[in-house]
Amino acid sequence: MNKYLAKYLLYYPVTLLKGEFVAKYLEFYERFQWKDPTAIAAYQSRALRELVRYAYFNVPLYRTSFDNTGIRPEDVNTLNDLKKLPCLEKEQLRSHHGKLVATPRRMLLSRKTTGGSTGQAVTILKNADALARERAATWRGYRWAGIDVGDPQARFWGVPLRRKTEFAYKVIDFVANRTRLSAFGIDDERMEKYYRRIRRFKPSYFYGYVSIMNEFAKFVENRGYVLPSTVIAIITTSEVLDGPTRGYLEKVFRRRVYDEYGCGEVGSIAHECEQGSMHIMADNLIVEILTDSNGVDGAGEIVVTDLFNFAMPLIRYKLKDYASLSENPCGCSRGLPTLRRIYGRAYDMVIDKNGKKYHPEILMYIFEDFKDRYGTIKQFQVTQKDLTTLEIAIVPDEKYEKGAESIIASAIRDKVSKLFEVIVTYRTEIKREQSGKIRLVKSELHDAAGSQH
Repeated sequence: MNKYLAKYLLYYPVTLLKGEFVAKYLEFYERFQWKDPTAIAAYQSRALRELVRYAYFNVPLYRTSFDNTGIRPEDVNTLNDLKKLPCLEKEQLRSHHGKLVATPRRMLLSRKTTGGSTGQAVTILKNADALARERAATWRGYRWAGIDVGDPQARFWGVPLRRKTEFAYKVIDFVANRTRLSAFGIDDERMEKYYRRIRRFKPSYFYGYVSIMNEFAKFVENRGYVLPSTVIAIITTSEVLDGPTRGYLEKVFRRRVYDEYGCGEVGSIAHECEQGSMHIMADNLIVEILTDSNGVDGAGEIVVTDLFNFAMPLIRYKLKDYASLSENPCGCSRGLPTLRRIYGRAYDMVIDKNGKKYHPEILMYIFEDFKDRYGTIKQFQVTQKDLTTLEIAIVPDEKYEKGAESIIASAIRDKVSKLFEVIVTYRTEIKREQSGKIRLVKSELHDAAGSQH
């Protein structure tokens, strides 16, 4: 589809119908990025004061939490005052969902369910103004890569397993002018279809999981293929982009790679600029790094405050991801702060004995679908023991019924591969890795062999 038709006849009109003034905020954010750090901090402080006051008087969980710790809204005036407030855990978001929703509900709302790398599904309500700001910040980040609203996208991503959800995503993809290339069941036959689709679709950029683009790059290299001349950039997300993988993608695709960091609950958190710095979307959120005595290179857990989601405020929300901040100004002259390094989030590919590869996101979809239907799992983790065995560790809740494992095993054999033996075990908790992360899917094959292209 022509990018101007997509931009002005589809994307902007559809978002406007939802009450999202994306174009207005995009123009504002284009100017905002050049402000100096002092002005940006003052802007954040003003927004924070308004958010805290609103949350105290309209959101039950915050009212109770602040009162229990003796905090009044007027105690929070600057960014340094954030430390006075308690952090919000993912488990609280999941178990106290209703108490985090603002009352009364007088705003246009959207609902989003995200699984996250902890395997714990959470549902977020977001008001239209907050969504518009989120989208605007994202598009500004894409512009740093030479991409604009309406440009066609080849999306290396997951495909929902349920037909009803799949249809909705097809509509969304059409409005967004993108073609979705499934991350599931990767082999040469499917990669050939993807390549042919890309040649027909003529995208301006690739977007999606690092691991899938890496697999596609290997296929392109082996076949001696070249990308259409329309492709001008590669944008990676959702998984850690290490140096060797970045170099490999840029060598094979012959395009610059730009990284993105975000999460489903708050959207874009940081985007890579032309100079290679990961700039925080400070016009939308505040990022803190909670370091401890075990932290390396100033690294700690990422805590975010979404400044404009008044439907379901997230104040000092712990992401269970780890990063470090940079104190050095970027050569691009933008005043937006930067992340020095992001740790964690790396997923493992699952491989069957025939060599067919599956992105772990398909397992996330299977468990999300199971939770939607039965709602009886707190957490899960899938470990590939060898080429024929998947071990599923489940932390059940009080409603879980023994025998449900047969449903899970059947879904895995049906949606992933019939070649796997599925062994289900039960635990009281899923242990963290040394990095502090809980890996949703881990492969002992990869752990033994090490990372390689």
